[in-house]
Amino acid sequence: MSDQRRKEVSQATWQVIIRDGLDRTSLRAIAQELGCTTGVVTHYFRNKEELILFALQQVTEELEQTMRQQATGKEGLEKIHGMLLAFLPLDDHRQNLVRVWVAFLGYAVGRDSLLAEHKHSAKRLHGIIKQELEELEAENMIKKNLDLESEVNSLLAFVNGMSLDCFIQANPLTPPLQEQYLNRYLKSIFLD
Repeated sequence: MSDQRRKEVSQATWQVIIRDGLDRTSLRAIAQELGCTTGVVTHYFRNKEELILFALQQVTEELEQTMRQQATGKEGLEKIHGMLLAFLPLDDHRQNLVRVWVAFLGYAVGRDSLLAEHKHSAKRLHGIIKQELEELEAENMIKKNLDLESEVNSLLAFVNGMSLDCFIQANPLTPPLQEQYLNRYLKSIFLD
């Protein structure tokens, strides 16, 4: 039950971050979001940093789960395309994931333990995409002699950039255009 309650606290943390920003997120605000006392929150998390680390881990797990769901029953280009769609803010849920992720990234600057966790999360996601490209290479589905490490970095930079674009541009890319551009990029590395 404590794992479930920790996840509920994490979800409340996301809601406060999305609504108020991470700098105004406090244990008190999270407790109010949950409709409980601060003592209930501190029963599961000693301080704000511990809670933020857990909430960031939950973002990474959500992304991984979405990637797996998008990949189920698909192969080749369709599979990797679906996996990378997890990173794009195509619906309200994924928009919230990106908002929380960006808030964490900004907050992590100057906080070594949070920045290290961000890097750890990014490494996990990087590994999933790299494994998929290695499988595609073994199946002779992508171009030969690609530097897979560079390709993974480029793909992640591409989807992360499109995600940020949606929040900072006056006329952001629409979800159909995000999907179209991702598909065009992926087709450039696949064999005809």
